Amino acid sequence: MPDAAALTERWIAAWAHVRDIEVTELDGWPLVHTRSRTRESELICSDPGPEAFSSLMRHIDGDPRAMLTVIAKDVSPYEELTLPPGVRVDRDDETLMTLTLAPTPTSHDAEFTARWDLQGSCVVLRLETGNTVASEGTVGVLGDIAVFDAVETSPGFQRRGLGSCVMSMLTSYALDHGARNGILAATAQGRAMYESLGWDVALEMRSLMGT
Repeated sequence: MPDAAALTERWIAAWAHVRDIEVTELDGWPLVHTRSRTRESELICSDPGPEAFSSLMRHIDGDPRAMLTVIAKDVSPYEELTLPPGVRVDRDDETLMTLTLAPTPTSHDAEFTARWDLQGSCVVLRLETGNTVASEGTVGVLGDIAVFDAVETSPGFQRRGLGSCVMSMLTSYALDHGARNGILAATAQGRAMYESLGWDVALEMRSLMGT
């Protein structure tokens, strides 16, 4: 597995490619111009050290559309930092996970119809029943890297294996398009499912937002 900095760099490049978003630099770190519903930008740094990370908080202080994320083997030193009044913790349970991709069974209940939707550099898979989306997920491929994103199952359809089915189908798509390695950012809620599919936690993540 690449070291933390190299893995973070590969994830950012593939994630930006999948979402078709611009990446520039700020203070030597990647600034991802997400321009999403929740934030305008995300400054991502790979284990810069607590002192350097504290200095980066000035870029989000007081800006509710700006995020600052640290990725490291262990983010606990960053949890001890005092935050400025205009900064809050946004996410402290995410991890960066990796997997060497391999084919897996992809069958699903006949109740559900698989819908594939190519959107620019990525493909969205939805398992539907009637007019309801039961589960969905996204994957995009850059070189030999596949980035999996937004894998979700609607509350009424959880604990039926649909999330695992979506992941298996997306993995088959990624393999067919040249990917050999997978990367994703997982919440604590999704981590258990990914681990059951063989994914490993590579790095921890901690994200701050301006207020």
